[in-house]
Amino acid sequence: MTEFYELCKEAEDIDFETRCAILRGKSEELLPLLSEKSVDGESGEDILSTFLISAMAADGRLSQEEYELLHPLLSSFLGEKMNYKDAKKAVGFMKKEAREMKKISEKMIEVLSEFSDELRKEIVLVILMICASDGKVSLSEKLWIQKLLF
Repeated sequence: MTEFYELCKEAEDIDFETRCAILRGKSEELLPLLSEKSVDGESGEDILSTFLISAMAADGRLSQEEYELLHPLLSSFLGEKMNYKDAKKAVGFMKKEAREMKKISEKMIEVLSEFSDELRKEIVLVILMICASDGKVSLSEKLWIQKLLF
């Protein structure tokens, strides 16, 4: 099993309450570091937010149940409140805009390239924990996120 798949397994095995607590802690650690980076005038924090929505769009759908699982995780990490209608609209936009998804992936890779391997893995683990809200990281999500580890 590769290191990436070990990270996937780790993210899937964390219970929901623990996952929220970990994300709140990682938020305090990682968001200030991400906000110091930028690509094309967009902060690393904003790029990560858009990448998370892209990761949710990777499997092409966002059900009400999935949103209800994801919302506390996104709020724990990003501190943002996004209602289901807005989240579904964002996922739908990203699904239709393959070019936009490719661009945001490239920007996220550029931001991560400025961090150590260890910090890069921490950020990828955060993304995986959010995507594993239903207890599983789907194959399409894995393929999308795996690009970040170069």
